[in-house]
Amino acid sequence: MKRKFLYVFILAVLTLSVFSNNFASAQDSTISWGVVPNSEERTPEPPKGSTALLEKYNGLFIKDTLEKTVYFTFDLGYEAGYTAEVLDILAENNIKGIFFLCGNYLQEEGLIKRMIDEGHYLGNHTDKHKDLPTLGSEAIKKDIVTLQENFISQYNQPMLFFRPPQGRFNEQTLKIANDNGLKTMLWSIAIVDWGKTPINHTECANKIEKRIHPGAVILFHITNSGTPKMLKLLIPKILEKGYTIGSPAEL
Repeated sequence: MKRKFLYVFILAVLTLSVFSNNFASAQDSTISWGVVPNSEERTPEPPKGSTALLEKYNGLFIKDTLEKTVYFTFDLGYEAGYTAEVLDILAENNIKGIFFLCGNYLQEEGLIKRMIDEGHYLGNHTDKHKDLPTLGSEAIKKDIVTLQENFISQYNQPMLFFRPPQGRFNEQTLKIANDNGLKTMLWSIAIVDWGKTPINHTECANKIEKRIHPGAVILFHITNSGTPKMLKLLIPKILEKGYTIGSPAEL
């Protein structure tokens, strides 16, 4: 009887251990965001299991898929000298976007004040642009909250949106962002437009146009001279296809 009881006890412990490990793995599993694009004006396919996680923590990567509206978002890890020209283009076309900033960008006071004055939204791209899923919960919280607090202190308004660096996140990343009043926003259209090597602006504009779909959230970077040229080509292409470019307030 004792031997039988011991066997049942060991089995229960092993079962609980496996369950705990699986639960921890599910909690800590990393998603590297990316979508499978198409040229049929349909919502692209996101990573498996990611949309349920986004919904659980008030996140998004698309808006209304029945409305022919798209949204412009920009990641700004550093200032490469082209942001003012991008702002000029957006102003000329009455377009409002979301600019996701890192901590070192807070020194660009003139540009940030212009973004605010012209009706753009500022988003949280973390203070140090670290790979968040590799950090503990306190380190994740620090990288997000430090930027939020510094931005509020300097510009007297909060950031409302959050975008994890490199699009890499796990459940605790989304939970911490949500707990701190931030809506995680990923994207449904992106191209390779970062780095200092000038992009082929015509090719890039055409690629985005082919991938356009209702409710699209488009990710741009502003790190090379080709970005303003691309936007000048892309905006008319989007409008000619019967789409409008929506306001961050709708998100």
